[in-house]
Amino acid sequence: MEAVYPTAVAAMSAVLRTVAGVCHNPAAMILPALALVWLLAMAAVGVWGAPGWIAAAWLAPLAPAAWLWRGRKVAAWMGVAAVLALVAGVRFEAWYERPPPDIARFVGQEVTVAGRIASEPDPGRTSVRHRVEVERVTSGDRTAASGGAVLATFPQYTELLPGDRVRFTAELEEPPVFEDFDYRGYLATRGIVATAFAYGFEQTGDGSGSPQRWATRFRLRLEDALQRALPEPEASLGAGIVFGRDDELPDDVAEDFRTTGLAHITAVSGANVALVSAVVFLVLVRVVPHRWALLPAALTVAGYIGVAGFSFSVVRAGLMAGVVLLGYAIGRPRSSLPALAAAVIAMTAFRPSSAADVGFQLSVAATAGLVVFGPWVRAGLDRAVTWLRVEGAVPSLVLETTALSLAATLATVPISWYTFGRVSVIGVVANVVIEPLFMLVFWAAALTAIAGMAWEPAGWFTGFGAYYLLAFVIGFAELLADVPGAAIDVPPGNAGLVLLACAALCLAGWPAYRFLPPVRAPAEPAPGIRTVRRTAMAGTACAVAAVALPLTLLPMRGPGALRVDVLDVGQGDAILLTTPGGERVLIDGGPSGIELARELSAVLPHWERKIETVILTHPQSDHLGGLPELFGRYEAGEVLAAGTPHDSAIHELFLATADHRPVPVARGDAWEVDGLRFEVLWPAAGYLPREVNDASVVLAVTYEGVSLLLAGDIEAGGQRELMASTNVRADVLKVPHHGSKSSDPAFFDAVGAGLAIISVGATNTYGHPADETLAPLGGTRLVRTDRDGRVRLTIRDGRVRVWSER
Repeated sequence: MEAVYPTAVAAMSAVLRTVAGVCHNPAAMILPALALVWLLAMAAVGVWGAPGWIAAAWLAPLAPAAWLWRGRKVAAWMGVAAVLALVAGVRFEAWYERPPPDIARFVGQEVTVAGRIASEPDPGRTSVRHRVEVERVTSGDRTAASGGAVLATFPQYTELLPGDRVRFTAELEEPPVFEDFDYRGYLATRGIVATAFAYGFEQTGDGSGSPQRWATRFRLRLEDALQRALPEPEASLGAGIVFGRDDELPDDVAEDFRTTGLAHITAVSGANVALVSAVVFLVLVRVVPHRWALLPAALTVAGYIGVAGFSFSVVRAGLMAGVVLLGYAIGRPRSSLPALAAAVIAMTAFRPSSAADVGFQLSVAATAGLVVFGPWVRAGLDRAVTWLRVEGAVPSLVLETTALSLAATLATVPISWYTFGRVSVIGVVANVVIEPLFMLVFWAAALTAIAGMAWEPAGWFTGFGAYYLLAFVIGFAELLADVPGAAIDVPPGNAGLVLLACAALCLAGWPAYRFLPPVRAPAEPAPGIRTVRRTAMAGTACAVAAVALPLTLLPMRGPGALRVDVLDVGQGDAILLTTPGGERVLIDGGPSGIELARELSAVLPHWERKIETVILTHPQSDHLGGLPELFGRYEAGEVLAAGTPHDSAIHELFLATADHRPVPVARGDAWEVDGLRFEVLWPAAGYLPREVNDASVVLAVTYEGVSLLLAGDIEAGGQRELMASTNVRADVLKVPHHGSKSSDPAFFDAVGAGLAIISVGATNTYGHPADETLAPLGGTRLVRTDRDGRVRLTIRDGRVRVWSER
């Protein structure tokens, strides 16, 4: 076994040196030129609707002229280019003008679909989506074989993996076209012609044995470990950076990343994988022989493909990274371009739809930018460092990483402009700061996931370092996004203008690739520069400690007062009470797991992974939908709930995932926690209402003479019975049932609260809060989560202070 590793390294080095000999020859520029011709032939069909032979017709007449101008050899290559253009154009045309799949005939109809899961889960707020490759369709009493794909939406906790077979009945809907984005066209490039809500689905088989299935399961385990170790949105950002899965990033964070030109760090991108593997190689080559540094870098690429899944986009990213690593391994990074050209031709010949895929376009452009412009940008940075007289103060690895990032950003500007209609002005500054940190963030998040999967406390411990790095990236993006003019919205140009911009980049890139930047002898570091560098590092460490230690240590002692956070979870309820000593009681979990995780992360210390008590007021999805996610991310202590029976999938999942079996509570139950008195006012034991809302647990919470009435979703009938049985007077009222018109106005008079809080979704379709409820609350101070965001009450010395997010 000891001889295997050096033999493998020697064989790989021999192959790379052979490739280097070919690539270093000026004739190797022919392959990139042929790849450009190949892509241009496809663009002629896709952009201008030209016939597949048109590019070949443009090139063929040039062959005689080339013979007369440069001789037979150039004319022969021109003929080769014409043949390639013909093949590319016809191949792309066959895909571009393919007839719609059979399933398209049923769009607008309710049908029963039987098919195979063909994607990883794409989680949403209260759902998860999968691409389903259709095998059979039943319409009425007729069943027929079919083809094509449907983007199906399943309930949020659905666990399906690639290869699983499902059957569902739903109306197939045509994907929409938005004002600023052709979503229908985007899905069409992936073979998806319809969307469907598959809430009543049946799993009819599994796809065990598939490599993609194994990789997806393994990645999901790693992602679960991240979520147990890190709060949100840091956990989602870590998953985006390590696995290329940014589905659960909040909209505002994703928008900040787009504004600052940092969206690429969470994409399945060849440039990202190339950067990681290249830096691994550059770090190792400083301490081990050249050939010994190659295999770990190559294993990094292979590991990424295995963990991120074997989808075409992931394999594509791995190939792009391998191309760049090839150049670094042979000591000639620019020699990667011919290999990139060959890869582009091969991938688009195998799958022509790739040429129309924005992810593929950005990945190719960024990787080409690394190879072509990277050395020149690095030379410019070296000159800048020399001019500023800070040689030695900036590590070479930082300069190399920054150069690669800037080169990739420059190369993708035209495509970003056309696709997103926005150009990030501040993106250069953002990438100069973040890209050198990218490696640290990547490995910190990856180590947290691996350690957490092996042993949860290890993941929690390593998550400390990962949290601060990830939080810095998010905070820095937010800071720069708020700068006036950080990004400018540019009306998307037509595709022809974008092609002209790409052509201009190619013209600039040709001499940049053909000629090496001038080599400058390394300058001697200025006197005392090492002292400056060490002082800067020590100052940075002190600054980090000054920020991190208070955030980590101060919350350990508790707030010293009662803190009540009414979480903005949308159309539902979730209220977190934190006692003066730091114990936490969560009442309901809202409708969405990811929303509950985000809101809890916003109010809890980043290291806190425990909720001492969970109370479910009643078993409906807008109150318990987030709790299964809570049990997956946090350690929950005692679970209390009304004893009302309820038959639903989400309630069964709640019972199955709870850390402890729920304990029923009823009127008369009371307990104290850290100076707080909890009393259950409703329902009575054994109470079976006609409406489940009337069996909501109603809690009275008292602290230092201030009383809160948390009324769940109790409606008018239950309210009248409650008023008849007990005194409901309170200082603060959580308005029942999201402010719906189902309340009795006399109930609000009986409570007599000086402050009322309505937990309600901003875009709810129920008309909540209703005017019939708002009217009797006219003389009460009112705060609403739809308008004010998350609401916090702090009760100290008998006084109530109110804060709202907006």
